[in-house]
Amino acid sequence: MKINWKKTGYLAGIGFGIIFITAFIFSQMVFPIILGRASQVQTPDLVGLGLSQAKRILTQERLHAVVTDSVYAENSKLDQILEQSPKPGVRIKEDGTVYLVVSKGSKMLQMPNVIGLTYEEAMITLRNSDLKSGIVDSLYSDTEPRNTVMRSVPMTGSRVERKTRVKLYLSMGPERMADSLDFDIDDF
Repeated sequence: MKINWKKTGYLAGIGFGIIFITAFIFSQMVFPIILGRASQVQTPDLVGLGLSQAKRILTQERLHAVVTDSVYAENSKLDQILEQSPKPGVRIKEDGTVYLVVSKGSKMLQMPNVIGLTYEEAMITLRNSDLKSGIVDSLYSDTEPRNTVMRSVPMTGSRVERKTRVKLYLSMGPERMADSLDFDIDDF
């Protein structure tokens, strides 16, 4: 007995098609009628709220929050909701997801005062302000103790962009007397 593979393939395809169509009809029409349709919720307006407050509201509405992006925004606070999808008022299934874009705050900040701090203290202060530090030069000073910051570029109080490298000028302390005297050892 010879098997007709072509005819067998057609029959298998028709069988899978019938199974697929039957499963689709049951999942979209029969099961929702028997089990009830999932309730829908209207998406709340979250733009302008803080991220933690938005998550709390979504949890109360039985919705989920997913942060898809965070961007710098000069006129927005850190973690403030800038955009949402779906838009406010759209009805979605309960346990659905609302996608959020949040603010990273301003890209600009005020240069902190590091004058008079030790290098280590200045480095920590700058790092906590999202700035980088680098020693440019060391200078003698009769007034500033050794390894303290005498000057910074940019200057204290100026507006700088985050991640900017701040140039620090450190004190080497007072100049030693022997270095400043103009004599020759052979004079003695």
